[in-house]
Amino acid sequence: MKASSVVKIAIFLLFLVGAHVLFGVACTKVQSQYEALFTQGKPLLNLAMWAFGSILLVALTGGLVAALVRPVWIIALGYFLSALAMFLMWKIGIITVVASLIYFSIAIGFSITVVDEIKARLSFSVRPIQQEQKFLLFGLVLMIGVSFALGYQEAIRRSGALIPPAYKQVVSDMITRTLVAQIEKQTAIGPAEKAMALQQLQQGLEKFWVEIERAIQPYAPYLPFVIGALVFWLLETLLGFVAWIPPLLLSGIIPLLKAIGVTHEVAETKEALRLVLE
Repeated sequence: MKASSVVKIAIFLLFLVGAHVLFGVACTKVQSQYEALFTQGKPLLNLAMWAFGSILLVALTGGLVAALVRPVWIIALGYFLSALAMFLMWKIGIITVVASLIYFSIAIGFSITVVDEIKARLSFSVRPIQQEQKFLLFGLVLMIGVSFALGYQEAIRRSGALIPPAYKQVVSDMITRTLVAQIEKQTAIGPAEKAMALQQLQQGLEKFWVEIERAIQPYAPYLPFVIGALVFWLLETLLGFVAWIPPLLLSGIIPLLKAIGVTHEVAETKEALRLVLE
């Protein structure tokens, strides 16, 4: 292998590892700021931008590596270093170790499939990457879901609250605004009765949350992972609307790399075995 090829491969692998470093930071943010998912406004937007931005960046760099880096064992090395970087930027623990190994396996499967499909084609195309990208995205979204579940689990262990306070606040505010507006419209009752009704409303909401937590208490050990699975499903659904971005960027980046001499096309001859009757 030429020295120039080694340098180019190293650069692409550095891009891949760097993207996973940012993704690891996103996982840490989701784990430590999981309550933002139950709120509205800037915290939720910031968390969503980190999650979706880092996922799409990994998908883009992963597609480039699968398209250009050979042999496959070098790609595997790149994903091993990437999974390690993601793990180190994440909060270290048994669950994160297992999750990182699962992601590494998914990424290797994605890369091998893409490489095989590219080899089977007569000319290069980003279509194999576009078709198999769903497996890589699945692994990335799974890591976000695990991050959320871990953050939820830590919060329960720390405060004992099974329902996130931010979620309770949002729901309580919505209910309170609606009922207060209805109470204020009542002309048949005086100010004292309205004040008493508002007080009873607050007491009723507190009792409601106590009853809810009491009902789900037996399932407390499983609750973070159930909610994490729901977050995974939601992100997987939303990601479907933007999953076209990495392949579209790749279809523009590959010709650019050819134009500036980073990569070039070579003609190969292949032997084909056919089954015939003679």
